[in-house]
Amino acid sequence: MTSKLLVFGGNGFLGRRICQEAVHRGLEVISISRSGKPPVLNSPLRERNWIREVCWESADVLNPSTYRRHLKGASGVVHSLGILLEDESYKRKLKQESGSANSPSYSWASWLPSIGSNPLIKNDPNFTYEVINKQSAITLARAFANTIEREGIDSEDLPTFTYISADRGFPMIPEGYINSKRQAEEELLRHKDVFRPIIMRPGFLFDEMKGPQNTRTHIHHLLEFLNMSNKALLGGNFECINGIIRPAVSIQQVSRCILSKITDPKFEGIVPLEVIKEA
Repeated sequence: MTSKLLVFGGNGFLGRRICQEAVHRGLEVISISRSGKPPVLNSPLRERNWIREVCWESADVLNPSTYRRHLKGASGVVHSLGILLEDESYKRKLKQESGSANSPSYSWASWLPSIGSNPLIKNDPNFTYEVINKQSAITLARAFANTIEREGIDSEDLPTFTYISADRGFPMIPEGYINSKRQAEEELLRHKDVFRPIIMRPGFLFDEMKGPQNTRTHIHHLLEFLNMSNKALLGGNFECINGIIRPAVSIQQVSRCILSKITDPKFEGIVPLEVIKEA
């Protein structure tokens, strides 16, 4: 089995860091997105060298015929797509109303709930929990399973399928969000005889490389403060509060954890937030 990793949504907020970590670990990396373009990063050139090591390909996750050839010989697939809200048009409206990127109000509008940029699904009429969070993962998993079965299965070295799920639902977020994630998980775990399913359950995501003025960083600090306050004042003894105040996790931690699980031939199953935080 070759060390070829396919990352669907590889130029998104989390996907790009998964690609970067995989390159650093010596894997052959192919990013699949609708645009097929690499991400535009503002970091120094030396920190962007990994981008040249990734093969950036265009495909539609809901149409296996557009990417089936890439599945052949793959040692792993990562599904890094998802939406927190089914209608994210309000974000664009708020940003337009708040003016240019230099205006103070622009920055707070930019943090509004989102899993990140998902190039495969922009302007897609199927921008729903059912299609993006669930059906796209199931479609991809079935296509990968069929490819593996045609090539033959080595029970000692099964390929991996990694799904970016979620720790739990969020206040004021429709139940359909977490329900779609859990339903996708159930389907993926049924394929454990063909590939090793790896289910990641991160919480709120932030980027360690962003500066202190980044809004996601502000939210991260707020969540950490609330968690410390919960433990210090309440001892973390109230499950109802523990279920609401959950720690944030960086996309670098998630990426490191993903690659560690992928390269562990004995691991399969769910990776909770507490384990991801240790990466």
